[in-house]
Amino acid sequence: MSTISAMGVGSGIDVRGLVDQLVAAERQPQEQRIARQEKQAKDQVSALGRLKSALADLGKAMEKIKDPASFRAFDVRVLNESIVSASVRGNAPPGSYEVEVQQLAQSQRLATNAGLFGAGFTATNQLGAGDVTITLKDGSTETFTLADGASSLQDLQAQINANSSNVRASVINDGQGPRLTFTSVDTGEANGIDAISVSGAAGGALLNGLAFDSSTMDGAGVSGGFTQLRAAQDAILSVDGLTITRTSNQVNDVIEGVDLTLTEEGTTRVGVTEKEETAREAVQAFVDAYNALRRQTNQLGAFDVTAGTSAALNGDSTLRGVQSQMGRLLGNPVAGMDGSVRILADLGISTQRDGTLSVDQARLDARLAEDPDEVIRLFTDKDDGIVARMEGMVEQYTGRDNVLDTRTKGLERNLRGLEEQRDRLDYRMERVEARLIAQFSAMDIMVAQMNQTSQFLDNQLGMISNMNKK
Repeated sequence: MSTISAMGVGSGIDVRGLVDQLVAAERQPQEQRIARQEKQAKDQVSALGRLKSALADLGKAMEKIKDPASFRAFDVRVLNESIVSASVRGNAPPGSYEVEVQQLAQSQRLATNAGLFGAGFTATNQLGAGDVTITLKDGSTETFTLADGASSLQDLQAQINANSSNVRASVINDGQGPRLTFTSVDTGEANGIDAISVSGAAGGALLNGLAFDSSTMDGAGVSGGFTQLRAAQDAILSVDGLTITRTSNQVNDVIEGVDLTLTEEGTTRVGVTEKEETAREAVQAFVDAYNALRRQTNQLGAFDVTAGTSAALNGDSTLRGVQSQMGRLLGNPVAGMDGSVRILADLGISTQRDGTLSVDQARLDARLAEDPDEVIRLFTDKDDGIVARMEGMVEQYTGRDNVLDTRTKGLERNLRGLEEQRDRLDYRMERVEARLIAQFSAMDIMVAQMNQTSQFLDNQLGMISNMNKK
């Protein structure tokens, strides 16, 4: 605002105060209109953001229960866990199974014969350059090359442990000198060592002593320079009388959905039961997520009769569209379902006056007991299930180029326009103030001049009057 000093000196009128009041009176209705429109736009932007956030929360909740597996969970119990331990995954058919572990799977272990390389031999003595090839029962081979000066038992151990995916090597001194041991990484007959051969070594090299052929083992398990300390073997078990052989003690393909770990020979029972509360909890999770969104939309569109005030989106067409769509998606039957379960009402789920859902727990439990698969399908059908419908609605209002973002951008443009209107109002009020100041200043000067003329005339008349008295 412009400032003029010493205004009103000539007339004695408070020109500054009068101008300020006149400017304020002209500014007020327009400034109030701009402020009112700004508040309304900002409130709507905030409300649309809350609506979008609530829709996104519904989408997150639907993501957790869209898979039929989220409605089903199972318990597995083992009568004697010292024989078998078990865990359940996915959908496992309820049942009870007799499991007999007849033989545990184990890995093979070989060791060089005691005194193989003579008295005084150490783990750092050189064996001589050459290639050592290990052949497994499945026919696969691995070859390790020793060079002059790097051909000790320790060198061979290091090479195997660094490069082999099938065998682990150790050097152990059992009091009769160092012995090299080989242990197959995986259990099962097919993963055992079938043969060990040496090539490229000089005729008298100690390396030639590292030979083994499983087909020539004697009764003590000795062949060439090695003794078999433990044979590779498969796990053998029977389930309800059916004999099964596996290479590992981890068995996950015999009882559907159940992983077994064999730990001891013997017989026990494995029981699988379904947790009844899982489906009930999934249904309740849907109801809770839906109700949270519905309550949010109710708040955003509310009207307080007592106070006579409206929420930011009261009467808003977008909000009404969301609410209408929510009710419609819940009420329509799921395509292809023509039995006793077709809509939510068949499960005892009904809509209240405020649009939220309530659950008749007894009726829901009855439906879950009678036909759990159809209840699950009602929610999780990929094409037309309740969850798929809700996800579609969420995508419509939160996905790319959605109506909520379009509305928000429009309101933000309006706010920028209102800010420009405020700037123009400020500029115009400055002009009005300057005009009023100029007008009142001219008046002030005129009044001052008139006062001076009046004072002159008074002086002249006084002088004439004094002269006449003489």
